[in-house]
Amino acid sequence: MAREPKDHELASPVDLPAEPLGGGDPLLWTTVTIAVAALLLLFANAGTLAGWVDEKPVSEPQQQASQRAADWKATMDAAGVTAPRDWLHTQWKRLQAARFGDEAQGGAP
Repeated sequence: MAREPKDHELASPVDLPAEPLGGGDPLLWTTVTIAVAALLLLFANAGTLAGWVDEKPVSEPQQQASQRAADWKATMDAAGVTAPRDWLHTQWKRLQAARFGDEAQGGAP
């Protein structure tokens, strides 16, 4: 049975149950969601990871990380996992390079 609304509350457009649904652990759900998202980004966005590592100041650990990131990108490229991201990035760069009117010749706006 749904509870009666108080005078200061607005009526809900949906008949909500009195007790919360499910007995799942929200922390577990959040942890799994973040882990899945991180893994998807690690696999599909390997080129961005490699670029980010290459932007860091040069040092011995950075050089090692750069080599590992490049190897990871090559592995993901060979598996075809990065193809959708690469296609989308190419389309974005093509749109970004589009110029209109005098902008294409470097004219004043």
